[in-house]
Amino acid sequence: MLSPTGASKPGDAATTFVTLVDDSQGGKTNSESNAQITSLEQKDAPGQLPPGMEMPIGQVCFETALVATGSSSSSSSETFSLYVDPALGVNGHWAQDSSGVWANLASAPYGGKMVTEGDRLRLDFRITDGGAFDADGKVDASITASGAPAHMPLSIAGQAPDEGHDGFWF
Repeated sequence: MLSPTGASKPGDAATTFVTLVDDSQGGKTNSESNAQITSLEQKDAPGQLPPGMEMPIGQVCFETALVATGSSSSSSSETFSLYVDPALGVNGHWAQDSSGVWANLASAPYGGKMVTEGDRLRLDFRITDGGAFDADGKVDASITASGAPAHMPLSIAGQAPDEGHDGFWF
């Protein structure tokens, strides 16, 4: 659903489609991968967003089961591609880390990128099992994440998302 507030199923909102690709290599699934998206849903945008942040479709929340790598004590990273309509006007895939700071995972500092592919915008990003953007914070061969294709005014120096955090966003 498309809504200026990101509300789930708003009454008169136009429909928009998104596609999430797990274990993505340039937007395509790795044919040798055993990783699997086990849950995917759209949720409302959080009530407290940094000034200027707009989430036209709310949050995209998902869980992914990862490939067993032999050692359950070592974390692994998973790559994702989220396809959205470029008309949404987003400039990244924004997620909150475990300390509450918002970051654009589809940016070079986080190993991601944005690519126009045909008539879709592809947001490539990486999340580490047990890392700052894995909601459970545990290395357990599962990633639980929330993020959003969103628009945020960018600054070279960065900006604290609110007075309650000391961190900067990119």
